[in-house]
Amino acid sequence: MRCFVAFFAHESNSFSPILTDLSSFEEIGLYRPSMGDPKEHLAALKGAVDFYNEAQQRGHTAIVGTCALAQPSAPCNRKDYEYLRDTILDELKAAGPVDMIVMMMHGAMMAEGYDDCEGDILKHIRSIVGSDVPIGVLLDLHCNITEAMLENSTALIPCKEYPHTDFADRAHELYNLIEAAAKGQVKPVTSFFKIPTLGLFHTTRPPMRGFVDAMMAAEQEQDVLAVSLAHGFPWADFKDTGASMMVVTDNNKAKGDTLAEKFGREFFAFREQALTKTLSPQGLVEVLKTAKEGTIIAADMADNPGGGAGSDSTFILEALLECGMQDALIGLFWDPAGVTQAFSAGVGAQINMRIGGRFAPFSGNPLDLDVTVKELREDAFQPHVSDGTRCRLGRTAIVETQGIEIVLNEIRQQPFRPEAFLSAGTDPWSKRLVVVKSSFHFHAGFADKAAEVLFVDSPGTLNEDPTIRPYKHISRPIWPLDSVEL
Repeated sequence: MRCFVAFFAHESNSFSPILTDLSSFEEIGLYRPSMGDPKEHLAALKGAVDFYNEAQQRGHTAIVGTCALAQPSAPCNRKDYEYLRDTILDELKAAGPVDMIVMMMHGAMMAEGYDDCEGDILKHIRSIVGSDVPIGVLLDLHCNITEAMLENSTALIPCKEYPHTDFADRAHELYNLIEAAAKGQVKPVTSFFKIPTLGLFHTTRPPMRGFVDAMMAAEQEQDVLAVSLAHGFPWADFKDTGASMMVVTDNNKAKGDTLAEKFGREFFAFREQALTKTLSPQGLVEVLKTAKEGTIIAADMADNPGGGAGSDSTFILEALLECGMQDALIGLFWDPAGVTQAFSAGVGAQINMRIGGRFAPFSGNPLDLDVTVKELREDAFQPHVSDGTRCRLGRTAIVETQGIEIVLNEIRQQPFRPEAFLSAGTDPWSKRLVVVKSSFHFHAGFADKAAEVLFVDSPGTLNEDPTIRPYKHISRPIWPLDSVEL
């Protein structure tokens, strides 16, 4: 079997202040076939590495194309999107006849002039290989599914877990499905059910935990190949934003339609119950007064760089300083200029530093603080939440003010695991409070040891209130912007 593999992913936030271009992909990881044997560059393959490994284990020929990933931010500029897209398409043409195609994409990528990058890419791929070659796409569960994506693929399978700890499992399932389709052993047919809903739905607790388990149980039924909930990405402003159910069957669309509607209606019924309950920054301060002994983890959800925020908002830091909070740690603040200032001053230096509030009104007020430089690291890193691969944080600086340690770094990234702080030079478990600029991916690495996990909302870029987002193109009605019956 000859299998073409590629990876092109970006979660595009229509309201993000952070621009996206080719350098955004080069910063996180860009693999090109000209770099040589993929075995020597597995870390650079990012989401395609699971497909590459599947092909190797089965004795298939894997033709690996360009693999590109950028941190979530504003829609990509047109020129660089088209360049990367066309590069992958040219590699597919040069590969000659292939038996199957597996790709990883996000499912919420936008670019100037392209509201649906995944649909655009798949349409071009289908025109190259024709209707007989099966095309499988692994997606982030925060994907917005479009007609073009459905029409030009054989199967779309998002990961099921949030935090996203199951990409390898879903890649294995998808590869099995597409290989079977290429051999004529199954005839995949997708049933789709749109759910007019916006929100973030964590799968580690009820009711989402039971819902995911029920989807997986349904996959054991006759003719059912995959059952998936696409949660949608609420910060993408285009007509197809929102949640949906997909059921892939072996040529049994009637059964797939029934299951997709059943699961879709069930999810819609408990959607409000599944949302995370949050505190304001001032509410966090009050809760801390009576919180359990041990290290409290508080998520700065609205400033998560993993959703397109600047990772520089000061709302929680300001509240902690005002209340005199001691023995606290907060990060990661994306502040290359602050890192350079700290490195110039050196460890032990006492300096005045302007922290945060740099990128947009969503970042809050910049804070002018007298700080002591505590630690400097040249190349900090952490394991990725999905597969443990090494993620660079760049240079880091820890500065302390009024009993609060602030971790600054060069490469915009949310803290997935405690190693993000340990690598920078501080032990999070020695603190009373650790504030992580993350929505939920931190949970996989921090929750088990935390005395308590709290979720904080603020006026940041990813504020949970959709009514304050300046939507112009989203389809209405959609909950919770509107009253909706399904």
